[in-house]
Amino acid sequence: MRFSARFLTALCAIAFIVLTAPTASAGQILVGGDRIVLNGKVCVIGFNARTPAGARKIITSGACAGTTAPVGVVDAPADSTSTPLVRTGPASTAVVKGATEAAIGAQVCRYGPTTGWRCGVVQAKNQTVNYPGGTVTGLTRTSMCVEPGDAGGPVLAGNQAQGVIVGGSGNCTSGGTSYFLPIRHTLSAYGLVLYTG
Repeated sequence: MRFSARFLTALCAIAFIVLTAPTASAGQILVGGDRIVLNGKVCVIGFNARTPAGARKIITSGACAGTTAPVGVVDAPADSTSTPLVRTGPASTAVVKGATEAAIGAQVCRYGPTTGWRCGVVQAKNQTVNYPGGTVTGLTRTSMCVEPGDAGGPVLAGNQAQGVIVGGSGNCTSGGTSYFLPIRHTLSAYGLVLYTG
């Protein structure tokens, strides 16, 4: 599947934008959807996870993790606190309970620092997107809108983790399409378990 130059530009902008928001403070409580400084960049926390040995990790965009993959994993800062929380608004959160995959047609929602809490439906799975940085496979397509600065943010279906936003097209004024990498792919690839409550 190939996309227009307009889509490719939007995808790249979302994937690699460096945010200009205030930087995270020392001792930050890690909540999915919040901004944090990682590898010198202001990034978006997707989900908090850990290894079987208990090493704390943050699932975020590949660009913030310093990889060409769409989603990456970095160490949680030593002075931070990992939680099973995902932001649903400026002063509200949801507790992640698991990672049961939503079916096509099911409602999913995501949080991004640029556009906040947005919902849509799952439209298709196992999608392939070709863009200048490479080909990304295994993505889930949704009707949720995204804008630059939202990449790396968490996607939920109720209290079940679904994945991390990779990119999309359109905007949150006129509507659009978004793609996320299913969380189970990342958990399996890195041998991680989610923080759940």
